[in-house]
Amino acid sequence: MNRYYSYLDDFNEITIIVPKNFRNDLISNFEARGNDEVIPLEIIKAETFDTEIKYTTRLDGYILLNKTYIVYDDDDNKSELFTGKIVRTELFDDIYFYEQNDLGSSYRKDRTKFKVWTPIAKYMKLELTDKENNTVIHEMEYDNQGVWYLRLRGNYEGYKYRYISYVNGKEQIFTDPYAVSSTANAEHSYVVDRSKFNKMKHTRPKFSGVLSDAIIYESHIRDFTISPTINSFNKGKYKGYIEDKLKTRKGNKAGFDYLIDLGVTHVQLLPIFDFAGVDELNPSKHYNWGYNPEQYNVPEGWFASDPNDPYKRINELKEVIDTLHKNGLLVVMDVVYNHVFDVKTFPFDKIIPGYAYRVDNNGVLTNSSGSNSDLATERKMIRKYIIDSVMYWVKEFKVDGFRFDLMGLIDMKTMNTLRQKLDRHKSDIVVYGEGWQIPTLLPKEKMANMFNNHLLFNIGHFNDKTGDIIKGASFDIKEKGYALGSNKKLDDVKNIIMGSAIDRYLFRYPTQSINYVECHDNHTFYDKAIVALPNENQEQIKKRQRLATTMVLLSQGVPFIHSGQEFYRTKKGIENSYKSSDDINQIDWDLLDENIDDVNYIKEIIKIRKKYDLFRLPSPSKIKRHIKVSVFNTGTIRYSLFDESTDIIVIFKNNFSKEDFVLENDYTMIFDGEKATKKQVNRLEISDVSTYILKRRK
Repeated sequence: MNRYYSYLDDFNEITIIVPKNFRNDLISNFEARGNDEVIPLEIIKAETFDTEIKYTTRLDGYILLNKTYIVYDDDDNKSELFTGKIVRTELFDDIYFYEQNDLGSSYRKDRTKFKVWTPIAKYMKLELTDKENNTVIHEMEYDNQGVWYLRLRGNYEGYKYRYISYVNGKEQIFTDPYAVSSTANAEHSYVVDRSKFNKMKHTRPKFSGVLSDAIIYESHIRDFTISPTINSFNKGKYKGYIEDKLKTRKGNKAGFDYLIDLGVTHVQLLPIFDFAGVDELNPSKHYNWGYNPEQYNVPEGWFASDPNDPYKRINELKEVIDTLHKNGLLVVMDVVYNHVFDVKTFPFDKIIPGYAYRVDNNGVLTNSSGSNSDLATERKMIRKYIIDSVMYWVKEFKVDGFRFDLMGLIDMKTMNTLRQKLDRHKSDIVVYGEGWQIPTLLPKEKMANMFNNHLLFNIGHFNDKTGDIIKGASFDIKEKGYALGSNKKLDDVKNIIMGSAIDRYLFRYPTQSINYVECHDNHTFYDKAIVALPNENQEQIKKRQRLATTMVLLSQGVPFIHSGQEFYRTKKGIENSYKSSDDINQIDWDLLDENIDDVNYIKEIIKIRKKYDLFRLPSPSKIKRHIKVSVFNTGTIRYSLFDESTDIIVIFKNNFSKEDFVLENDYTMIFDGEKATKKQVNRLEISDVSTYILKRRK
C-alpha cells in the first residue's frame, strides 16, 4: 500500500517522506483517516533532497496510537501512518507510563493472565502451544496506558507462548520480555506455577551493609568446575558449583569447599540471566562470559541440567544461592542493563520501535556500549523495567548485591531510584559497577559514572586506577606498576592505600572504591607480569602478584579478587577471552596444588582484614584520623593504622634490596612476609618483595 512514508513524530506533528521516483511534484495537501475520523494535515514545511521530498505537517486532532490510520495525498495515494519520534517525547512517557507490576504471565490453576506493554501496536495476539505441541492463536484486547491483555480460563501450566505484534506495517513474533522461564535458547516463554519454585530454606548471612566490610570474589559458573583438574560430576553446571567434597588431584579442597574456606564475604557471579552466544542444547559448541542479554528475568539455561524444563534452571540457580547462604556467603549478580545482545531479536523493538534504545539526531542507534543497542535507561518504562527486574531477582532469588556492567551508560536517576527501592527492601544489599565515563547522548553530568560519585551515595565504582598504579596499565602489557617494581607514581599508591578518598582523590568515601588488580577483563596479573618482567623468574613474579593481591586486601576501600588470582590464574596470554574456549577460561585446579602455600598466605591476609576494623574505615575523616602512609627512598611503604587501643604497621615492599627498620616500640609481628606468626620484635630486617604486619597494644 505504501508508495510513500508517514510518521507520527509528535502528538501534533506528522512527517511525510515522498520518494521522487514516486512523485516529483509538490503535493498540495494531506489528510489522515482512521477511527471514523478525517483529520486534515497542514503542511508547515516542504524540503527537497536528492531522492525524496520531506513534508512536515501539523494536525488539529488526536491520533489513537493503537488504531490504524491512513494518510492520503491530494491524488488519493495511501500511506499507513507509522509511529515515529513521538515515542521519545516526554508527553508520551507521561501518558503511557504503566505503574503496575503485573506484566508478563500470571498463573492460577483455573486461569492465566497475559499482559504486555506496547502502546503503538495495532493488534496483539498470543501464540499458545500445549504440551503436545498443538498451537492456538488468541486475540488480545487493548486496555489502557499501552497495555494489551488476555485472560484464559483453564490450567495452562507448562504451556509455551509467544506474542505476535502488528507495529509499523509489520507483523512480528517475539518472546515475553517479562517472562521468568523459557525453553532452550529462548525460543518460547513458559507459563509457570511460581509455587513450584524452590523455597529458600536458609536465611541470608548477616552483613553490615557497609561496602568496605565486603571481600568480593568474582566467579563464573562454568569456569569453576569444567576443568578435568577437578572431579566434579556436574561439570560447568549450577549443581556443579555447589557440589561438595571435591578435591584436586593432590587431595586439596576444590570447588565449593575451597570457596567456603577462602574467607571472602561475597561471591560475584558473572551473568546468570539468560544470554546469547552459547547453545544450551549443545553446551560445548560455544563459550561465552554472558554479557549478551537475551532474557533479563530468566536464569541462563547453559548451566542447567535440562534447559527445556520450565523449572530446572530456576530451581537449580535458587539452590546455588541458598547453599551459598547456608555456608555464610552472600551473592552478587553481575547484570547488564546498558545494552542487549541484538536489537533485531530482543523484544523491545518489536513492541515499540524507537523507544528502548538511544538514537542520534538521524535516528541511528548509538554504539557507546559497543553493541549497537544502548538502552535508553532514562525513559520511564525502560527505567521501570530495569528496577522491576532487579527487584525480582532480590525477592525471588534473594540476591544480595548487583554489579552493573558499564554503569556509566545508565542515567543517575535510574541508579538512585533503584538504590532507594533496594534500601526499603533490605538495606544491606550492595550495589557497584563500572563507572567509566563513556561518551553518550545524555549529558555526562546525568550519567552514573564515577565522576558523579558525589551524587551516587552508597553505590560503588570499580577503581581502575588501583590496577593501573599497582599492576600497570591494563592496555599496555609491558607497563609496570608499583608491585612490578616501579616507583614512578608513589603518591598515587598512597592515595589508593587510603581508599582513594582523601582530598577527593577519586571518591568522597572509601566505600565507593572497588579495589582490584585483576578481573575477567584484560590480561590476568600473571599473564601481564611474565611479559612485563622478562628478566625475573617464576618465584619473583609470584611474589609480586602476591604483594599486589595483598595490597588490594589491606587497602582502605572494597577488595575485589578474580577467581584463581590467588593461585596465579593464567589465560595463556589471551587478553579478552569472552568467547574463548574452556581451555582458556577454566579454573585450573592443578595451580592450587602447585601454589597451596600462596593460597594459605592470602587466606591469612583475609583473616587479618576481617579481624581489624582499622582496615575497613568507612569515611575519609576516620582515615585521616587513624591512617598514615609513608614512602621510603627504595619505594617501600609503611602503612600505619592506629586507634585508642591498637597500633598496626604494614610494610609493603616492592624491591629486593636489603632494608633495616628500627621500630619506636616493641611490636608483635603477626605476619612475617610468608605466614602468620607471633614473633616479638623491635627491629625489622627485610630484603624480599612481600608484606609484613606488626601489631602493638597500647
